[in-house]
Amino acid sequence: MRFTRRMVLAAGVTVCTGLCLSVAGAQTKTVTVLSHKVHENVARGLVAGTSGGDVAGEWAKANSVELNWVTGNIDPIHDRLGRELSLAESSVDLAFVINKFHTPRIAALLEPLDDRLKAEPIEILDAIPDPMKKALTYEGHLTAIPFRHATTGLHWNKTLFAEQGVDHAPKTLDELIETARKMSYTRPDGTRVAGLVMNSGDEHVAVLTLLSAFGARLFDENGKVTADSPEMVKGLATMAQLYKDGVLAQNYATMTIDDVITAMQNGQAAMAIDPFARYSVYNNPDSSKFPGQIDVVVTPSATNPKGTAITEIWSMAIPRNAKNKDLAYSLMRALATKEATIRIAMNGNGPVDPSAYSDPRLQQKFPYTKAESEALTIAQVIPSSFERSIEVAAIFREESQAAVLGLKSPENAASSMQSRIERLAK
Repeated sequence: MRFTRRMVLAAGVTVCTGLCLSVAGAQTKTVTVLSHKVHENVARGLVAGTSGGDVAGEWAKANSVELNWVTGNIDPIHDRLGRELSLAESSVDLAFVINKFHTPRIAALLEPLDDRLKAEPIEILDAIPDPMKKALTYEGHLTAIPFRHATTGLHWNKTLFAEQGVDHAPKTLDELIETARKMSYTRPDGTRVAGLVMNSGDEHVAVLTLLSAFGARLFDENGKVTADSPEMVKGLATMAQLYKDGVLAQNYATMTIDDVITAMQNGQAAMAIDPFARYSVYNNPDSSKFPGQIDVVVTPSATNPKGTAITEIWSMAIPRNAKNKDLAYSLMRALATKEATIRIAMNGNGPVDPSAYSDPRLQQKFPYTKAESEALTIAQVIPSSFERSIEVAAIFREESQAAVLGLKSPENAASSMQSRIERLAK
């Protein structure tokens, strides 16, 4: 077979093209991120109406990286993380971890960040409240960087309040209890209104927020169990009376977050203890009967004039057995600059840097920024630095529900809570 000059040149172009594509492909790396879907949404600006843009995508483009997001609900993604950490090499490079799963077993298998932080600091780290960083410290080493907080506030319906002649949110705990009683009524259209609701069926944070307003805490600053306190007993007794009087929702023991949202949107509840970010859902004109009428404030407290709040934290962590640690840390840093924090907050994230709330872009988009920033500075992080912390939450729900429903006296419930949690915390 005779080869012409044209055939040889064509063959050369084909070979060169193949080689060039191979080199280009070799330069593109994939970084796998394990997270809840909400983290991808806020980091990339995927939800309609958000205005922060694709922060993660910009980093990926600048670093010739393809981001592979593996998302799921809370329990499944942490189950996946546990399996990944047990392997010789993980397919996950960056993982988002909620603080109640940041147990010693998990933390010991995450990359300590101290040396990396010294060489390449994270811009917002010093601004993040110390309790958040303490919750993510294992054996003296920071193993994760806070990314998102869900801090509780008191949501109230201005329309319903006006119907009952009330023109402001409660400012003290006594006023909160009094207002909850006054706001338990039947509307002219026959709708029965509960004065106060909260997710008490499958979560514990909202209930614990109300009890903390009395001064009750499950643990003190040193990690000692303090469930059997006069403040806890008083709080449980007050809640039991409110339930008996029909002020709390009658499906209290089974009330989920979906039930709370429905009750607030339909005017079946006047107040709710829920994360500040729920403001957008409660005021959504497509699903709420009261768009623009549901406001949120810091929950008042009998022991702290600034109020009370409980927060949960999602943080970014690198598995010790990850393949692309340097790139994962680079992405972590990119998502934790001051500007990125604000932009991601514009996409619906709870910014862990309180100073972000002073940005006019956030203030214009979210009317509650001042209140949430105040709540963030006082928010308690429930200790989870022991293996069976999730069981502690279940015990708290079980015993507090028994007291509220009248199945146990508040004293017996608090005492049982104390002894059961002590055994697990040890």
